[in-house]
Amino acid sequence: MFRNTALKHYAKYIGIVPVIALVWCYFQLHTAAAGPLMAHLQRATHLGLALALAYAMFRERDANKAVWKQLLYFAAMTLAIASVVYMFLDYERIGSRIAFVHKLLPGDYFFGLVLVALVFEASRRVCGNAMTILAAIFVVYGFIGPWLPGLLNHRGMDIRDMVEVMYFSSQGLLGEPIAVSVTYVFYFILFSAFLEKSGAGQVIIDIAFRLTGRSKGGPAKAAVVASAGMGTISGSAVANVVSTGVITIPLMKKVGFPPKLAASVEALASSGGQLLPPVMGAAAFLMANTIGVPYSEVALAAAIPAILFYVGVYVTIHLQSDKLGLAAMLDQDKKELTRQILGKAHLLIPLAALIYFMFFANMLLQKAAFWAMVVLVAAAWLRKSTRMNLTAVLDALVEGTKGAVQVAVSCAIAGIIVGIVMHTGLGIRFTSLILTLSMGEMLLTVVLVAIACIILSMGMPTSSAYIMASVLLAPALTSFGFPLMAAHMFILYFAIFSMITPPVALASYAASSIAKSDPHKTGLYAFYLAMPGFLIAFALLFNPELVLIGSWFDIAVGTAMTFFGVTALAMAVTGFYRVNLPVPLRLVLAAAGIVLILPNVWIGLIGLAAFAAVFVLQWLRMKKSSQPAAADGARQ
Repeated sequence: MFRNTALKHYAKYIGIVPVIALVWCYFQLHTAAAGPLMAHLQRATHLGLALALAYAMFRERDANKAVWKQLLYFAAMTLAIASVVYMFLDYERIGSRIAFVHKLLPGDYFFGLVLVALVFEASRRVCGNAMTILAAIFVVYGFIGPWLPGLLNHRGMDIRDMVEVMYFSSQGLLGEPIAVSVTYVFYFILFSAFLEKSGAGQVIIDIAFRLTGRSKGGPAKAAVVASAGMGTISGSAVANVVSTGVITIPLMKKVGFPPKLAASVEALASSGGQLLPPVMGAAAFLMANTIGVPYSEVALAAAIPAILFYVGVYVTIHLQSDKLGLAAMLDQDKKELTRQILGKAHLLIPLAALIYFMFFANMLLQKAAFWAMVVLVAAAWLRKSTRMNLTAVLDALVEGTKGAVQVAVSCAIAGIIVGIVMHTGLGIRFTSLILTLSMGEMLLTVVLVAIACIILSMGMPTSSAYIMASVLLAPALTSFGFPLMAAHMFILYFAIFSMITPPVALASYAASSIAKSDPHKTGLYAFYLAMPGFLIAFALLFNPELVLIGSWFDIAVGTAMTFFGVTALAMAVTGFYRVNLPVPLRLVLAAAGIVLILPNVWIGLIGLAAFAAVFVLQWLRMKKSSQPAAADGARQ
């Protein structure tokens, strides 16, 4: 009887999807503990298993489709795994060959081109049409280069060049983008799955409600705090929207938030989760790899801008709630909520352990995530109600590995673009084009780079958007002497803001589906509310103190000035402080917000004085408007 029950219980792990997921997971965890394989072999195995799992998942979703389609999925899975086997069987030759010198074998051509085709189809299904079409355009550009005019002209590529670049070099499918997926991102996605399964995510949401529930617009503020906390778990805007929005959006609507506003707040707060250390989005790991610094340096540099971003969102929501006269959260038992939090507070120990491993023990990131998962399982056993049994652990392993597919495919398709850009020299030409259009003016160059980031990022996962923009646009910024960290952080911000920027705003669309609001209007409104966040992106470029470049005094001054600038712009956007702001004062505040982020001290002081003047004027207007009401009450 027991045996039959156990078999039924574990039968769900016998299917093709969980088996491939567990094999991939075992490979990653084994190499994290025992040490990685040779780089090219490690990346090829990671990509092959990711593609096999992707096509197994497609087959599972299309289980009711025609037999021939099922056979195609099986063929794709088989070819993906065969590419890994081929690499293992002939790795001595592959590992020692010199690109563009040694002859390619028929098997090299076959598996190189097959992998490119498999990545394109997986990208179409996982990343959407925008990224896939863009990659296809770059491939075509690689072949037709000799016939193009001006800056776009290059010597061209043939099939051999394509296979060499994509399959054997460190610039294509198996280049730096997939290296970040295999080395860092996989483990943190797996760690986030363990946190979710253990209930740590719900603890963060409960803490957010406990901290903000009694203030004006409480559910919206809870969304900000919860999304900031969830950002340390998932690092994905859409995942944050789905996990916290199903709770916060209905509550926001219940206390009077219009659906469009409720969805916009959630989308904006969730997008910022990719900016917040210690576990930022996948793009942050890519950034560390691109600029050649440890991830811990990127996380530390991101801390002040991320905090300022959430301060700006919080202030904007508070002012908007006050303007609309929205109530606090519905009554709830604070003692009961506190009891729930304390009952699961031990589930936050793994986050503290992760921070220790990353920043103080100086562990490799994959080992830090691995041991944080071990700590999490152990911590969950401190209370009977939170213990993770074998099925919970297996669920976390399978779900986390399935979640890693999107990043792996995104990095692979981005690798195709990077390979073409590097091989053809397009990056240098693109920088020249930007500088030509801006006529060498620094401010205009920065604005053009920001616009180009948003256009290039439309409809893309953040990691793909960052890779694309960093390769093409970062050199234009560094040519003006902006620090490398600040330039890439600027690009990372705009890659993230693409999730809330129309016409393709994935986080806004996810939030609007929960709020039942118009997706396009939600995207526009989220973009409008995000203006203080856009200001921070420019601030960290012009004030590198925000990314911890400079003395502690300069860092403190830069942070304070940016805080006042963000607050001023939040007041201008909402049009409210104490009482409604007239248009002239809103324009003054917008101008003050902009000049407060400029590096010139005297211009900054003028902006601060203007902000202070409006602040005092609004307080006096509020006092004046309340006096007649008080007099009427006295007469009654």
